[in-house]
Amino acid sequence: MITVVLLSSGLPGVLSDENSGKDDSLKHSSVSLHHWQRDGRNPIFVPQDDFDRRGSQAPFVISHGGLWWMFYAGIGDDYIQRICLATAVPDDPTNWQRHGPVLPLGMKGSFDELSATYPRVHRIKGRWHLYYSGRSNQEGPQHFSNYRGIGLAMSDDLKQWTKYSADPVLEGDGIREYPENRALVGLGNITELPQSDGRVRYRMYYTLLPGLRDPDWEKNGTWHIIEHKLCAAAESDDGISWTDRKIVMDRRRNVPSEDIAVVGLNVWRKATGYHGLYTGLGTDNGSYSLAEAVSQDGLHWSRGSKDGGKDVDNVSLRPAASGWESGMIGYPHLLIEDDQVRIFYNGTGGGASGIGMATAEQDPSR
Repeated sequence: MITVVLLSSGLPGVLSDENSGKDDSLKHSSVSLHHWQRDGRNPIFVPQDDFDRRGSQAPFVISHGGLWWMFYAGIGDDYIQRICLATAVPDDPTNWQRHGPVLPLGMKGSFDELSATYPRVHRIKGRWHLYYSGRSNQEGPQHFSNYRGIGLAMSDDLKQWTKYSADPVLEGDGIREYPENRALVGLGNITELPQSDGRVRYRMYYTLLPGLRDPDWEKNGTWHIIEHKLCAAAESDDGISWTDRKIVMDRRRNVPSEDIAVVGLNVWRKATGYHGLYTGLGTDNGSYSLAEAVSQDGLHWSRGSKDGGKDVDNVSLRPAASGWESGMIGYPHLLIEDDQVRIFYNGTGGGASGIGMATAEQDPSR
């Protein structure tokens, strides 16, 4: 682990805080950035079949029964995204058995009529729950208004999936700051909140898409308006009905690595609180980079600041100078292992160049 700040000399130092939720308890906290090691075999998974030849997007990996179960959005020869599955032995991460699509798209007029993407899997009450983002024909004022719902499918074996409903279980409404918004995607993960009576409450982190449409955004210089994305959370007792929707992290307009958008908060619990990974879209390189944050409650996040309160860059993994991931670090998914953290992520083209992974040591005492 490394803890970083930019001093007046430009040399690394220690991060203090920037807290999107204005939680005074985090005023003097630090953000320990992981030191990521890219896997030398990257990309470990490349598009090749008719159902994913145009891209393998947004990997989500479950470790179960001695295998990695990787769910992803395969972009087929027809350029349509479908939720696909591949499995591999962890010791041989470039040799994947591809099982193809696991879910049909929705009927005409449904929220997932055109495509399904951004899978997220969690075990709830003894069954596997697969959440995915649908794209519809519906239009609205948001730039990404076609993405209007997160759907749910269930399984007992991770292979055979049945949709819970033709309707989404979570939509983009219910956020006080954006009452007219309906657009969202399920980029993020789910954490468990044990209750005093023995129950488990679930918190889903997802990505809100309030950016407004502008057909002439290039001419008008409104990239920061159409691409505005932020991280939100909702809670549930059963994995079906989601309430308490709220913003947990927004972009920082004065930090060039995330002055356009923040996306896909992945959260895990540590001895000292919560740690989060997300990607920031910024004008510094015109693309996405991996960044990190800390929190005491999983809702109010500290991203680091200089003395005097000046916001700083909290990026821990940037696009490579060349090669398959030179275009972006996109759609990362977090897998916690015994003594390290592993991420699976997309590079250039948001899946067109395949999926890679990186690891970092973690100190369990922090």
